[in-house]
Amino acid sequence: MGGLIVAATEAIVGDRRQSEDAFAWFRSSRDDIDRYRDGLTLDGQGLAPLTLATAKLLPATSRGAGDAFWLEQTRTVHTATAAAYGVITVTDADDPVQRLRGGRLLQRIHLAATARGLALQHMNQITERIDRERSTGAAATFAARFDDLLARPGWRGLATFRIGYPVRPARLSPRRPVSEVI
Repeated sequence: MGGLIVAATEAIVGDRRQSEDAFAWFRSSRDDIDRYRDGLTLDGQGLAPLTLATAKLLPATSRGAGDAFWLEQTRTVHTATAAAYGVITVTDADDPVQRLRGGRLLQRIHLAATARGLALQHMNQITERIDRERSTGAAATFAARFDDLLARPGWRGLATFRIGYPVRPARLSPRRPVSEVI
């Protein structure tokens, strides 16, 4: 699983358009965090306190530097230290009802794990790459490899995560109030 996640991350950062689209979700300034209340932030990266403080003092990183950092962290931290992986599977990943039910299951797993002192990190590079290949008509290089890895004929991966005991407390990520999304 780790090797396939690293390969998918390499493919994402090697695909300029997909990299640009992903980088658009990174909120590097307090103004952007407050304005959008979504996306990725430095606080949500699980960095050591000194590294986080230093990163916040430095100018915002470029997309290329961010991609290089993400790929390196995926190789040396995220997959190298994963105690276990989980995958939410469905029979039809294009069915909105199955996606919703899969998402609800993922939320329940995440809450139950958190209540037991465990941490989850979503690792959706494989499914993101599968979707990208489908949407662009590129050769399907990840779907069959993921299916083989899952070894569940007729089932497709919807969401992947790593799970284990955290080495430091998680910091909050931005959220919009319910009144803004309903």
